[in-house]
Order: sequence, then C-alpha cells, then structure tokens
Amino acid sequence: MKRTSILFLLILLFGFGYVLFSESNETETNGKNRITDFQKAKRVLKRFYEKVGKDFYCGCEFEKDEEEFGRFKIKQNTCGLQARKDSKRQNYIEWEHIVPAYSFGKTRECWTKTNCEVGGKLLKGRKCCGATDPEFNLIEADLHNIVPVPGEINADRGIFPYGEIEGEPREYGLCDFEVNFKASIAEPKPDIRGDIARIYFYMEWRYQIPIPEGKRKLYQNWHENDPPDTFEIRKNEIVERLQKIKNPFVEGETPN
Repeated sequence: MKRTSILFLLILLFGFGYVLFSESNETETNGKNRITDFQKAKRVLKRFYEKVGKDFYCGCEFEKDEEEFGRFKIKQNTCGLQARKDSKRQNYIEWEHIVPAYSFGKTRECWTKTNCEVGGKLLKGRKCCGATDPEFNLIEADLHNIVPVPGEINADRGIFPYGEIEGEPREYGLCDFEVNFKASIAEPKPDIRGDIARIYFYMEWRYQIPIPEGKRKLYQNWHENDPPDTFEIRKNEIVERLQKIKNPFVEGETPN
C-alpha cells in the first residue's frame, strides 16, 4: 500500500471522519459553507492532521507544538529530514498550496492594485486580495489544493512549478525533494507526483488556472504512472462532503 500502513490508514479514516462530523454539523447549523478563507481552511486541516500527522513532501511525522498554540512541530528523526539553511523554519509544518496563490491571484485586480487600503493599512498583492476579494478567498481556501509540508521546503519551492531535475541533488537530508533555483523547478518524490498532477488538473478545471507552460504532458504521465492510493481517494471523498465538490480526476473522470 503506497504511503500508508494499515494502522496509519485506520487513523486516517478516524481523523477525517471526526473532521467531517464536526464540520458538517456546523455547516448544516449555519446553513452555508463555512470554509470561506485560508485561515478557516487551515483550522479544518489542523483538526484532521493532528490525528494523522505526516507531511506531504517527506512523510515526516509531526505533533502539536507545546510552546505555540496551533503550530505543529516536525519529528525529524522519523524521516531523516535536515535543513538546507533555515533550521528553525524547517522544524515546523506550513500549509502549502500545490497550485500557488500567485497562479490564481496574479491576474486579479486586487493583486496589482496600488491603492489598496484596508483598515488604515496599505496592502499589496496576496494580502490585498485576501482582504477585498471573496472569490480569491474561496479559491485560496480550497482543501483539495492544500497540504502540510516542512517550512523551509515550502519557502524554497515558492511559486516554482513541479518538474524533474537531472541528478537529484539532495539538500534536505533523506527527504526526496529537490529544488533547482536556477531553473525554477521543484521535484517531488515519485509517489506523490500523481497527486500533484491531479490537483493541477482539478484547479484548471474548477477555476480555469492554466497548467504551467510545457508541463501538461509531464503531469499527464505522472497522473497515469502514479494512480490514486487509498489516502488520496478517501481525502477526496471527505473534501467533497465538506466543499460539495470533488476532484473528478482522482476518480478517473475526465470532465468537460
């Protein structure tokens, strides 16, 4: 079974079930979808991942940080993770958009607005969109597109598209994730490449966000060579219950 032991799968099912029960009850009570911005999306994901506790890129286990409420600390000895430069940031989980916010924000008026003043503060780019654009907030909060990853790797990947890097120079210990800063490419481990491709296809289908130039054929190959595992299928089912929309590519559909 790819990426998940039987025990881990049982914890996964319980964790997602708990989140589903809690969020569904609150949604029905309020009569609307409560996941309307990135902060709310992270709260939902934290409630699940505190029970599952493995990051997407490296498979590191993590746990609640006793010093700061709401933060997760990575158990680096469970996966051989090391820092490239920023050892402090690499200690903690951050919430990564597989399709970066820049990809769905850069063409919006709020992203380029020069006089975006909110609450007496002048905001720019993503912050302006988050404060003034409800549609941007909904896209940014889409649970299909958000995963937990080590902080430094989140920063290093930035807005780079995913691809394949010749030679695979390892700079994060045993974690199979590489970044070529010169070529602006990030390479994930093989057993999450299909997951990433299907998220890109979903975001293109749902929000008309273009696949990075020259990557469509590669992502199609990833999709075919790394089919959905039990984790991805179950997550898709639960997110559909919460958001009322599934990722059809996980189920092998090709929507128009």
